[in-house]
Amino acid sequence: MWGWLKRPSPRPINLIEESRSDDSDLCHEMLTTFGFSQDQMHRAAEHFHLGRSKSGKTIYWMIDDIGRTLDGRIGDAWVSTMLKARYPTAAPYVHFDHCLFGLHQISECEQKPIGVVESERSAVLLSELCPELIWLAYIYGCNLNVNSFEPLQGRKITLFPRTDSVKETYLSFLELADQVKRCYKEIDISVSRFLEDNANDDQKRREIDLLQYLLE
Repeated sequence: MWGWLKRPSPRPINLIEESRSDDSDLCHEMLTTFGFSQDQMHRAAEHFHLGRSKSGKTIYWMIDDIGRTLDGRIGDAWVSTMLKARYPTAAPYVHFDHCLFGLHQISECEQKPIGVVESERSAVLLSELCPELIWLAYIYGCNLNVNSFEPLQGRKITLFPRTDSVKETYLSFLELADQVKRCYKEIDISVSRFLEDNANDDQKRREIDLLQYLLE
């Protein structure tokens, strides 16, 4: 159980197997709110290894490009934070890495282009709504940096920033994409103008993402 202490390493795979479920809040939402079929819901949940907490919340496991489970999120809480709180004496010796959510998919679909959005929920739903892309999520701003793209060399990537009324996010993504291009010559990365060109003033004020736009 404690083999992952003292060095960066994956969580035991049985955490994913034991939590895996089609009965989480997002799975129900896919069926009732978004009109997914049972097959679509199961495929999305299975593809991202979605789990279910005891309270019914979705567990979004963060799995890297070589299949290591690095962490997970339940609501706004990280599994790593919960483990450190549960085992405080072990906490100083535990190190957790993060990566882009959904990164494990790149070894399964080597030819597909990649789309990057903010939330795990959006990535899961877009995987069925727009299956021509592999969907990843950066979750929070500091997780989206040049180093995040190192496993994606040789791939075509489109970043889909949230829109806002002053283009702040869009411009910051342009700067990031330029940095990635300078660092990794084999990455073809661009920033989508879709929301900047199509979202109305109210949507920009609300800072919606791609999924919200498609649903509205």
